[in-house]
Amino acid sequence: MYYAVAQRLAKLLLLQAGPQDLPGRPGVLQFAVAAFVLIAALRLLLFTGVLAALSQSLFSVAILALFVSSLLRWRKTPERFGQTLAALLLAGACIGALTLMPLRVLQPVLQAFAENPQTAPNQLQVPALALYAWVGISLWGLAISGHIYRHALGVSLGMGICVSLLYEFLLIAVVGQLGRLF
Repeated sequence: MYYAVAQRLAKLLLLQAGPQDLPGRPGVLQFAVAAFVLIAALRLLLFTGVLAALSQSLFSVAILALFVSSLLRWRKTPERFGQTLAALLLAGACIGALTLMPLRVLQPVLQAFAENPQTAPNQLQVPALALYAWVGISLWGLAISGHIYRHALGVSLGMGICVSLLYEFLLIAVVGQLGRLF
């Protein structure tokens, strides 16, 4: 089963398949959640502690599930939920894994900027190759999630990318508000 999922995921990452091509079995979604939470937590561990990394990872899965569910109900296609969420989580885990190394290299710069947002960018030694790799991989991830939303919602790729950006802004806003509460 996992070999078939890996093959279809590779095609999804190359924009040659859609979320409907993933098996609709619950085990695939469970694996996708576990993979996403693990990779997201590893990325967040570069900037925060274990408990915060795990809770933020789980929270982002919950927000994504609510977002996808709402969109699919609005489009009157709730039966696409499992495969769409699994596709987004698996793609997110893959893209997240690819960004681990550039983020590890950029971590000191990002940490310094987080501690002192008034720092001028020219005062920081930003490793250009790591920055370009992170931006490039992130843009590819945006295209992949836009592709997934395109198939799930029956919209254009441009609209799918807009939906993906909407989710990212929503997640940033919600996490930012929660960060202020705690």
